[in-house]
Amino acid sequence: MKTADFRFALRRLSRSPGFSITVILLLGLAFAANAGVFSVIYGLLYKPLPFAQSERLVELDTRLMGLSFNTGVSAPYLLELAQHTKTLQGVSGYREESLALQDDTGRPIVSLHASRLQPSAFALLGAQAAAGRLLGDEDSAIGAAASLLVSADYARAHYANTTAAIGARIRLEGTDFRIVGVLPGDFHFPSRKTEVWLPLAFSEQERAAQRSTTFNGLKAIARLAPEQTLAAATSEITTLANGMDELKEAFATSGLQVRVLPLRTIWLGDRRSALELMLLAVIMVLLVTAANVCNLFITRLFGRQHEAAVLDALGAGPWQRLRQTFAEALLLCASAAMLGFALLPGSLILLRHFDLLPNDAPQAIGIDLATLLFVAALATLIATAMAACDLWFKRTDLHEALKQGGLRHTASRGAQRARATLIMAQIAMTAALLTTTGLLLRSSQLLLAENVGFDRDHLVFAHPDALMSSTGDAQKALLHSLIEGARTLPGVTHVGVGNMAPFSGDASVNSFTPPDHEDIQPQPAAYRVLVDAEYFAALGAPILRGRAFTADEARAKSPVAIVDQTFVDRYLGGRDPIGQRLRVGIDDGSNNDSAMRELTIVGIAATVKQKALDETADRVFIYQPDVAPPEPTLLLRTQIAPETLVQPLEHLLKELAPLAPGGEIISMRSRIADTLRDRERLNTLLQLLGLIALGLASVGLYAVLAYTVRQRSTEFGVRMALGASAAQLQRAVIGQGLRWIGGGLLLGAPLAWTLVVTLSSRLYRIGPFDPPTLIVIVLLLGSIGLAACWWPAHRAACTDPIVALRNE
Repeated sequence: MKTADFRFALRRLSRSPGFSITVILLLGLAFAANAGVFSVIYGLLYKPLPFAQSERLVELDTRLMGLSFNTGVSAPYLLELAQHTKTLQGVSGYREESLALQDDTGRPIVSLHASRLQPSAFALLGAQAAAGRLLGDEDSAIGAAASLLVSADYARAHYANTTAAIGARIRLEGTDFRIVGVLPGDFHFPSRKTEVWLPLAFSEQERAAQRSTTFNGLKAIARLAPEQTLAAATSEITTLANGMDELKEAFATSGLQVRVLPLRTIWLGDRRSALELMLLAVIMVLLVTAANVCNLFITRLFGRQHEAAVLDALGAGPWQRLRQTFAEALLLCASAAMLGFALLPGSLILLRHFDLLPNDAPQAIGIDLATLLFVAALATLIATAMAACDLWFKRTDLHEALKQGGLRHTASRGAQRARATLIMAQIAMTAALLTTTGLLLRSSQLLLAENVGFDRDHLVFAHPDALMSSTGDAQKALLHSLIEGARTLPGVTHVGVGNMAPFSGDASVNSFTPPDHEDIQPQPAAYRVLVDAEYFAALGAPILRGRAFTADEARAKSPVAIVDQTFVDRYLGGRDPIGQRLRVGIDDGSNNDSAMRELTIVGIAATVKQKALDETADRVFIYQPDVAPPEPTLLLRTQIAPETLVQPLEHLLKELAPLAPGGEIISMRSRIADTLRDRERLNTLLQLLGLIALGLASVGLYAVLAYTVRQRSTEFGVRMALGASAAQLQRAVIGQGLRWIGGGLLLGAPLAWTLVVTLSSRLYRIGPFDPPTLIVIVLLLGSIGLAACWWPAHRAACTDPIVALRNE
């Protein structure tokens, strides 16, 4: 490539600004989408974290596999790991909290995002104080003075500078803390939102071995020892867990599994498959765009055949012409790449809105060297493809091109085949993308229509934070006042309370012994749900046999139980369950999780969905009466729209607990829809990309057919002069368009099949071959394609043979 080639290409492009702007805009938008998704994938999966030896940092987790529920770790297990592990170093625990910053009178000012860490975590992460000191072991000792660290942003916002913050006191949740250090602005753990760090300490009760299965949001991090792997560390911590009697039992009954994962998993979450799907989708849109651009470029090259013939006659060889064409394509793609980088922040905002880019990731995600190289590679590939279009014209007859001069002439068969192939490729990729999106949308519709086991309409879900921050008699009194106040709200017919309402995200799992199964090993596990007498009426879950609890049973915590239909089917066969006795593990307040209590079955309830719409009935439910269960959730059955009760319930909470935050109050239908939020956001993005691809393919089909009609105007004039009707010409053009559409659909079938098979885990109750979805996609593409064919066909039918033949 020579500088002269780029100057020549720039002059050519400046003479056709409309073409240049169109190509740059199309490719620039596609580059922005690809750069955004790639930068997020690279940032979350591969970019080094801003911590010391980040490639060896890991997260330790315990997961209830049957429930797909992360429990974190327990304090005894964390201490056991720190003392005995050989594959991990610096095992440290942390817990995230939201703490109320209060004034001197105790009135809450604002809620701060806080983290409690064991002091060893700072050395593990390589943290350095920007002012003051870090937290030490002396700060986490029981009875030590209340100390904390603040972020640099917090210090600058509340004090003259970071140094001025040292020694200042702030009140959090009624406790006065002294600021002993300020962390630098580039330290973000476990979240970018974290403003204060407090020392994490464990009481003697929390350290007790009997608390090994008590998980209170505690999480753990560590560093792999030299020459150790994730698999080796996972194997070791599993062995250590099995050496603790309480955890070993939980492994057998509850499906617990301990895991060692890369530290970046904290922020990546479950986004990996969605991001990979998005990258594939935006690349397909880029390919559709590139095909459109190549078709435009072929049209441009075809219009320059006479110019190319003159250059050849003057001694310019075909490779010089190809070099100039490549320079022209490279300038267009480079300009589009710069536009793409300018639009990248907007792309990242869109991805953040759809929760594909987490707000709290510690590493910077945006324009970096990897993203620059990725977009440069895409631009070079597309420029090469555009320049390769010139090869279709290398065999143009020099004498014929000079003889025709600027007159209209027909493209070579090779060029026509290239354009047709590009159109069919666009339709194929669009069909594959739309099919994938359609199947995911159908899955969401089937999920939302799934029977949840209760009446989700006219139901309010309330999880007040005030009940979480109070304990003992104070919590019971507040709960009683809240229930009585809620009953007086307009339209409320029932108010129920339970410790783990459906779709609350809470789970309480206990071992049990079914009736007449005293020797069963290992003991199975069930959801243990503590509910009051009105719970089932409020939830709208039918009692299939027997009866609900009475108010007296709830107050006395009587030894009775209601089990669900799955329990009856699995353990009782055809026997009458009413009156049968079972034994269930309870927390009797003595830290003895293995204590069992005998209960008499008095009713059978419908099986409900607890965590997700697509869950299977792996766990059975055992309900016990309790007028004031721990960590309660309120359910309000209404005769009016549930959304109208949100504000009155918030006002009631504010009256009863003016210093406490409100908590979550939402209609149950909205709460259930929230469980599909990630799925729906991904579907929305795929719909958007599918519509863009459909629009590009339709415009491409229209442009090629319109150009073909213009090039064949002489042929159409001759045919009309020989007696062909306008309808025949119209059918010929539409037929050509439909053949391209049909060819594109055939090419797209295996591509769509491959895409959908890889996404089979995201489909619910449908397979890759779903007739309603496929019929809709074919009809949609066919109708849009037919509309794109109509105007060129109409132009062909209106051909005036005299005008068409005037130049011949």
